Amino acid sequence: MPQQSSHLAVKSHSEQLNQVVATKLARAVYAGFEAMFAEFLNITLGAQSRFEQRQWHQVQGAMKSRLQVYEGQVKKVSQAVKIIAYSEVDDPALWLLAKKIYAEMVQSHENQPIAHTFFNSTFGAIWDSRKIRNVHLFVLKARYQLGPRPFDSLVSRISLQNGFESAISSLIKRHVFRSQYADFNDDIAMLQRTLIAGAKQQCPQVYELLALNDGYIEYANSLFFRNKACYIIGRCIAKNGDNMPFAIALLNSEKGLHIDAVMMGADQLSLLFGFARTYFMVDTDQPARYVDYLSDLMPHKQRFELFNAIGFIKHAKTEFYRYKVDTTRNSPVDDKYTLAPGTPGMVMLVFTTPGSDYVYKVIKDKFSAPKTATKQQVMAKYDFVKQADRVGRLVDTHEFRYLAFDLSRFSDELIQIMQQQIGDSLVISGNALILRHVYVERKMTPLNLYINDCDERKLQQVMVDYGKAIKELAGANIFPGDMLMKNFGVTRWGRVVFYDYDEICPMTECQFRELPKTDDSLDELSSESYFDIAENDVFPSQFRVFFSANKRAFDHFNAAHQDIFTATMWQQLQTAINDGQLLDVYPYKQSWRFSSMRDQMKKSQPITV
Repeated sequence: MPQQSSHLAVKSHSEQLNQVVATKLARAVYAGFEAMFAEFLNITLGAQSRFEQRQWHQVQGAMKSRLQVYEGQVKKVSQAVKIIAYSEVDDPALWLLAKKIYAEMVQSHENQPIAHTFFNSTFGAIWDSRKIRNVHLFVLKARYQLGPRPFDSLVSRISLQNGFESAISSLIKRHVFRSQYADFNDDIAMLQRTLIAGAKQQCPQVYELLALNDGYIEYANSLFFRNKACYIIGRCIAKNGDNMPFAIALLNSEKGLHIDAVMMGADQLSLLFGFARTYFMVDTDQPARYVDYLSDLMPHKQRFELFNAIGFIKHAKTEFYRYKVDTTRNSPVDDKYTLAPGTPGMVMLVFTTPGSDYVYKVIKDKFSAPKTATKQQVMAKYDFVKQADRVGRLVDTHEFRYLAFDLSRFSDELIQIMQQQIGDSLVISGNALILRHVYVERKMTPLNLYINDCDERKLQQVMVDYGKAIKELAGANIFPGDMLMKNFGVTRWGRVVFYDYDEICPMTECQFRELPKTDDSLDELSSESYFDIAENDVFPSQFRVFFSANKRAFDHFNAAHQDIFTATMWQQLQTAINDGQLLDVYPYKQSWRFSSMRDQMKKSQPITV
């Protein structure tokens, strides 16, 4: 009996100690989450002031700083937890208890989903390369996945009973800025005219009620800031529930504020929230509810895409993993993983399923010649892209460690190829195929395949946009490096986007040169260079080789972008970058801009004498 009492006493003491340590651990993670969210919000709160003062370089700096907040706070909390838990930090049972306590702490928290993700990140940072079980994470169980919640507190409404023009004027005036509008009345007239025309074309029910001054305008209370623009997001709603979403773009020039364009309908808004754009700054302490609202406006957008769009990129990864698991469960058993269409890469192995909108990219163990970079250098390139202003031309990526797949979805042939090319990143455990490191990107049609199946009109359009993509990237201080067409993709909108990053670098690190002339024709035929070449030398005249396989494509490209083959164009862009100029890139068509509409109206007016 005495021995049994002693055993019970020890067990009780151990349980009490674990409870104390687990509670402190949970409190440390919770405090870290709150600190992370506060710092994230503080940077975001400055967005309107930066817009009003036209501090465009500070806009980019703030975005980069905000991207560091989450990882920085996870690192701080991880260090604190290691001290708090001490020798028990590696005890799985302690972490399960801490997870339970933490779940109770955030049960009624407004941002419970993001708080759960922060716990996952802290646990993952401490356990690192060791096997992480889902039981230790807030991921797949239904109780961790909040359904849509009311967002009434995030939006306001304006009745149309006093007329559509009055409602539009009120909508713009309710958003107060330090800057004044350059020509408020003309902007309102253009906005009214454009919204009515858009409703007539896209949503006849809304158009009829606008004409009758019936229904209302709903808008998000928070403004959406990105780059040099500010957006008012909302929708025109008829009393029967039919609605037309819109996004009104405001710019702030030296002359003052002006409405630059309006995007209408879910498809046009999807361009604004596209996967090749940088992240919005939205002044809200209720981001999950904003995602609920945006999901109403763009029902075809996945939740992880919208969390990503407003800057919560780590929680977007959690949402993507859930999406991946759900879509795999619900897809046909014969929807197998295959190598992605297109020319196989020298650096990456890329695979997907026919029914998926995404591809998975894994860095190869050994690169094909002439690639000489290391895995670490390639990863640094992807991190560079994450920090950059992607100007709608660079695909955003989600980086995962230890991402699990259903092994039965892989053929023996594909597994053999993966073992040969990415064996260092591959683990097969039971029914799971696990990748130690993988990037997830949106699937697109490779440009070199797209041009084989399009007519002459589309070929011309895509070649013009191909050149625009290169120039817009260069204007954003990004040199793509390898500009072969196989490294570019075409979106469903026909927009050209770059997705191969292993040779990407800042424009300012390059030296653009013309090929030196020689009087000896044999020099040009020699396999050896007849002049000195530095590591950062780039010769634009040699870019013509990118089109060697398709003369039709080259002819269209050359007609619109012949200057790309000259060092002068690149040098001029470098000078502009060094002078602090930031390229104006709009997430909507030039023809949608009010300035273009005004010019077109003037041209169509009859000449009077």
